[in-house]
Amino acid sequence: MQSTDEQIEAAPDDPAVQGMTTRDSAPLQHDRYRLTVRAKAGNLRVVAAWQVLGCEAPQADHVRIRVDRRHSFEEMTITFAAVSPDTLATMVGRLVALPWALDAYFCPCALPQA
Repeated sequence: MQSTDEQIEAAPDDPAVQGMTTRDSAPLQHDRYRLTVRAKAGNLRVVAAWQVLGCEAPQADHVRIRVDRRHSFEEMTITFAAVSPDTLATMVGRLVALPWALDAYFCPCALPQA
């Protein structure tokens, strides 16, 4: 069997390398974020989770609640139009401190600008 740990060298002026470098260095525009909180099945507290949003609640423009019976959990995902990552990090901290929450996280949902 051949090793896959070998490095491949390519010339910097190779069009494929230039295309990847340009694509990977393009600035990302994240205007929208998703915040997700997860709880054991039957323990998701929608009102308590919504209260964590505080004055940022009007920025929420989509809510999805999902039940995963196979893995016995429920989750609520809220999409925001314009909330800063720092504010979302604070919300995550408040959510994970709630006794019923298994975890919480946020992620960008915008695509790179070309």
